[in-house]
Amino acid sequence: MIRRHSRREALKLALGTSFMSLVPSAIRSAATQPALVPVQMGIQIFTGAVATVWVDNKIPAKHGLTVEGKQMADGRSVRDSMVSGALNAGTMNITPFIVGAVAASLTLVGVVSLGGDTVGVMVRKGSGIGSIADLKGKRISVSTGSTTANIFIQTVGPAHGLKPGDYQLVNMRPPDQVAALSAGSVDAITSFEPYLTVAEQEGIGTVLMRFGEIDPNPTCLVLSPALIEKSPDTVRVFLKSWLDGVEFWRRNPARVAETIYQQYAAAGYASVTRSMAESIVRQIKVEPELTPNIITHIKAEAERMKAANLLREMPDWAKVIRPDLLQQART
Repeated sequence: MIRRHSRREALKLALGTSFMSLVPSAIRSAATQPALVPVQMGIQIFTGAVATVWVDNKIPAKHGLTVEGKQMADGRSVRDSMVSGALNAGTMNITPFIVGAVAASLTLVGVVSLGGDTVGVMVRKGSGIGSIADLKGKRISVSTGSTTANIFIQTVGPAHGLKPGDYQLVNMRPPDQVAALSAGSVDAITSFEPYLTVAEQEGIGTVLMRFGEIDPNPTCLVLSPALIEKSPDTVRVFLKSWLDGVEFWRRNPARVAETIYQQYAAAGYASVTRSMAESIVRQIKVEPELTPNIITHIKAEAERMKAANLLREMPDWAKVIRPDLLQQART
């Protein structure tokens, strides 16, 4: 049965339709969109540079997403905050990611950057050390548990005939390493930018080797399982805006370098010049995809950690590595 409207009802409908036609389409579409969850994101102060540029240039906001970026000292700090539930997103290198994946199913959804050329081994200038093999019997400063330390111990050293015990490891915080090298209390450091460039420019050290030729050193884009399970729409918008951030990085090198320079200045690194920031940006490769090679690399690192008793069990890879989410965001 077809219901016929009275003249009064017809007038109401007509007025309602006319009113809706005056409402901007963006407002009407926003009203129908699901609510997005605010993202609390931990960002490594240096290796999370791509995320810093993404947040500082308000790229998530253009998609209607609120992202609060929190600068943190290193990936371990980000991981621990995510495990505790204080953050629902973060950047970290693969060692803290693997530990977090086992502890709390932290989930890898993309690659922030490939920073193999931004990390390496530096020796004191004038030390006479000319190769990795020359580090036998020397004191080497590392940040224990960091990806940089693990690359040296597990990959670089053995590739040059060095095994644990052939050298003495000295655990230090990254900000203290260059001063120790300058003072002569250590013979070499495994470190990352901007420390390597600053120390070289100031005549303190010489970069013996950058790790890019041996290890891609991916920085991981990680989300909490709770965010993925409870708000898939937020995850989709997050990743769409991330892909926009990748394009911004590639198309705006001058603005990217200025953002990085300002970041270093705000962190108290007065020695970092604009030209240094530009040089560091050129060392960073921004490739967001979780390729089969990257996934294989991460799994191999987990196997090494397990063999060295640094991991109690292997992660559930199908659960904690999700390349499909970035693929869905592209559609």
